[in-house]
Amino acid sequence: MIRTRLPWLLINLGVAGKGKTDCGDHEWYNAGGGVAHCYHCEVGQKPYDPAEFIQGFRAAS
Repeated sequence: MIRTRLPWLLINLGVAGKGKTDCGDHEWYNAGGGVAHCYHCEVGQKPYDPAEFIQGFRAAS
């Protein structure tokens, strides 16, 4: 995926946006406000759970 190879500046400028459909391979980040978002798609959102963000832990989608 091109987003993984581009600098954040270009992604924030809209050069490579997130996919609009479910990626099927969610990787989560804390987006703030009690919500976790997927790095790869706009569809992927869930409540933030700090236990899932322990180093080395990757929860199933």
